[in-house]
Amino acid sequence: MNNESWMDDIGERPLKYLAEIAATGGVRMAAEALGVNPSVVSRQIAALERRLRFPLIERRGRNVIITEIGQVLIDYYRDGQRRQRDLSARLEEYRHLKRGRVAIGVGEGFIGRLIAQALQRFSMSYPDILVEIRSGPTPAVLSLVRDDVVDIGLCARSDDDPAMRIHPFAAKALCAIVAPTHRFAKMESVPPSELVHERLIFMTEAHGVQHFVHSVLDTARLNVTPAYRVDLFNTAQTLAAAGLGVAFMSAITARRGIELGELVAVPIDHPIAAGFSSQMMTRVGRRLSPAADHLWKQLAQSLANR
Repeated sequence: MNNESWMDDIGERPLKYLAEIAATGGVRMAAEALGVNPSVVSRQIAALERRLRFPLIERRGRNVIITEIGQVLIDYYRDGQRRQRDLSARLEEYRHLKRGRVAIGVGEGFIGRLIAQALQRFSMSYPDILVEIRSGPTPAVLSLVRDDVVDIGLCARSDDDPAMRIHPFAAKALCAIVAPTHRFAKMESVPPSELVHERLIFMTEAHGVQHFVHSVLDTARLNVTPAYRVDLFNTAQTLAAAGLGVAFMSAITARRGIELGELVAVPIDHPIAAGFSSQMMTRVGRRLSPAADHLWKQLAQSLANR
């Protein structure tokens, strides 16, 4: 029989009695402190001694002395009690969002508004919660959620996946992102046919937005070759702001450059472009911690009102 199994068989009560004898100095005083009959304490200790085949207490006159083996058991019991108290305290901290960690997988274009909206309020309300952010293109975010590396994913809308619990958000227009001096900047919308005359900035195929761009071009039967292909939205925005081409993303993704007056977002005049949407998700069956569940609700509220 291994140590863990026989310790489980012993139970907590005789160890509690033994620890109380050590604290009070005698069986009778231990029984009074515990509110039980002294004979109950004596029987429990005697039964434990027979089971272990070790003496646990020794009588020296009117005093009771704990043996070395008895002290080992008392230390074991008290360590367990401390661990239980620590666990209870930590669970209370998690329950009241005083401790914890939330991991989020975020499509690169979502980072700005995440920090500006839900994360800012969440972190101000719960400063002791660690928020870990992993960013990448849509397939990478989906993989992080599917493999439980992150609690929550936020990215461009993807195909339905039965393994995912998906919360979609209202569509925002896919826009042509250009410098203020570009001819598109004075237009209310850009017909797809106008794109063939421009130097275009594409994202890599891993980005969900690029699939929307291809769908628009394919539906309009336009054959174009990009001037640039980049893997970061910031790079695409920098090229567009420098007047080197037309990038594609939502106005929210390019919001910082727009607010600084470096970029202008002009909607693409096409039904597919009007349906450019995003999603928040977690794996089906994954139980979110209190902190993660609270952040999920804050994100859902913030993005619904964007």
